[in-house]
Amino acid sequence: MVRFSKKAVFLDRDGVLNFGILKNGKSHAPVNFSQFKLYPKIKINCEKLKKKGFKLIVITNQPDVGKGKIKKKEIRKMHKKLDGIINYDDIFCSFSSSKKSFLRKPNPGMILKAIKKHKININKSFLIGDRWSDIVAAERVNCKSIFINRNYKERIKKFNPTKKVRSLSSAINFIERFN
Repeated sequence: MVRFSKKAVFLDRDGVLNFGILKNGKSHAPVNFSQFKLYPKIKINCEKLKKKGFKLIVITNQPDVGKGKIKKKEIRKMHKKLDGIINYDDIFCSFSSSKKSFLRKPNPGMILKAIKKHKININKSFLIGDRWSDIVAAERVNCKSIFINRNYKERIKKFNPTKKVRSLSSAINFIERFN
């Protein structure tokens, strides 16, 4: 069996790197570039991870593309801005609006593709997310997970993160202490 040696931090996009759009206490992805606002300090936080030798892999569900609410062109503009700030190693984006899609979280397809492509050792890696679906996707591949609790009003499925925090900075601090 081949053992991969690279470690990664899988980062959800909306609610972790950029502000989600809150409607009735629920978080939604921005549907145009002008709504795409990054959290403060993400550059500094992500640089800390890079200095520790982590690959930064963004994994994001964008079902509004499949629903016709946003064009892929807008998503690409958002990702280009994000790359200019945090210099991620890769991004995996599911446009499917079907909850059965293997690439849509909570299914682990995007994580598995990243593991194979980048030769990632999942035992040395983390996922940071703000929704139960992020954490369940991590659990399905035995990846350590950090849940950023944004106090959304949503029906939460059962999930068991490695750590619960209130911010990306706290998640990064936990990873630094863990390694």
